[in-house]
Amino acid sequence: MSSILELIGASPSTGRNLGAALAVVVTLVVPSHIVSAQDRDRQRDDRDRDAVTRLDPGMTIPVRATETIDARRTDYQVFSGVVDRDLRGDNGRLAIPRGSTVELIARNSGRNEMVLDLESISVNGQRYAVRTDPQQMVGTAGGRDIIGSIVGAIKGGRARGESVQVPRGSVIDFRLERPLDVGVADLGVNRNGHHYHDYYGRGRGGN
Repeated sequence: MSSILELIGASPSTGRNLGAALAVVVTLVVPSHIVSAQDRDRQRDDRDRDAVTRLDPGMTIPVRATETIDARRTDYQVFSGVVDRDLRGDNGRLAIPRGSTVELIARNSGRNEMVLDLESISVNGQRYAVRTDPQQMVGTAGGRDIIGSIVGAIKGGRARGESVQVPRGSVIDFRLERPLDVGVADLGVNRNGHHYHDYYGRGRGGN
C-alpha cells in the first residue's frame, strides 16, 4: 500500500513539515466552547484556591457610613456602610474589594457608655462575622466584646459616649480585634424599616 507521501510525491523532509502543520491545524480547530470551558474551570479553581475563609485580627478596615448613625440606646439596630478602599492580603491579592457592604452596630462597652462597632462584612456574596454558638450569643459579640476598635477620630461625629452619632459619608477605620469567619448567617430581623440583631439582648433585659 502506498503512503500518503508517495501518493503526493513528497520527500520525507516535506512530510515532517506537513505533519507539523497538520498538528497546528488540529489544535486550531478545537471547538471554542471547549477552550472557554477549560478557561472557566481554571479561573474557578484559582478563585477557590485564593478564597479568603477568615479575616484575622490586626487588619484595619476603612468603612464609609452610607446612612446617618444616631444611636441613643443599645437596641441592636444595624447600620450600613461600605468598605472605602481595596484591601489586599499579605500575598498582594485582593482580599476585600472597595464597596463591599458592612454592618455596623452600637454596643454597650461596659463602662456606662456606647461604642460603634463593626458587625459583619459581605464580600462577593459571602458574609464574614464572628462565629458564635447560638446558645452562647448572650454576652459575647453582642455585649461588651468589641469586634473592631476604632482608630483615630471621626470628623463631625462621635463613636463613643452616652450616644453614638456619625454623619452619613463619614469614614471610620476599624482594627479587627476578633476574627471574622466566612459563611456566618445573618439571624437578624427587619422591623419598622430597620434591621436588628436583637438576639444579642435575649435574656439580658436590654439596656
